Amino acid sequence: MFRFVLPLAASAALLSGCGTGDGNDSADAANASRASRTENGQLTARVQGVDLKVNLPPPIRRMTEEEDFLPPRARAERGGGEGRRFHSDDPPEAVARWYRDPARAQRFSIATANREGSTVVLAGTARGGDSLRVRLTPGSAGGTDGTILVTAAN
Repeated sequence: MFRFVLPLAASAALLSGCGTGDGNDSADAANASRASRTENGQLTARVQGVDLKVNLPPPIRRMTEEEDFLPPRARAERGGGEGRRFHSDDPPEAVARWYRDPARAQRFSIATANREGSTVVLAGTARGGDSLRVRLTPGSAGGTDGTILVTAAN
């Protein structure tokens, strides 16, 4: 899946090095902007005179959008099993409130929130119609251990 990222980064780096050779490199650097994502699954990079827009294929789009599902101050973690794991120093109830907050409606919406013992399970819909499921459990050293699972709508 990452085979698209390397050529994209190389192309952006190559294009950003293009110039007229007028000796005004500091002004050219000031006119460049970082690569950013747009709401419709495009990656954009703007350099003076060049607007590079790339439509991300659905698997990569979902990978980049997963960052939208991490609560503030949460750290992504590696781990086995299904879904993306994270840890937050906030208690599970506070993290669950963040997910249910209507301010997240641009990114996702939570339809149900259930308790399974000490675990909170949230289910809803991500932007684009994908299914979203979040499991929040108390961390062994405090805070919250979470798992985010996004399933394609197909």
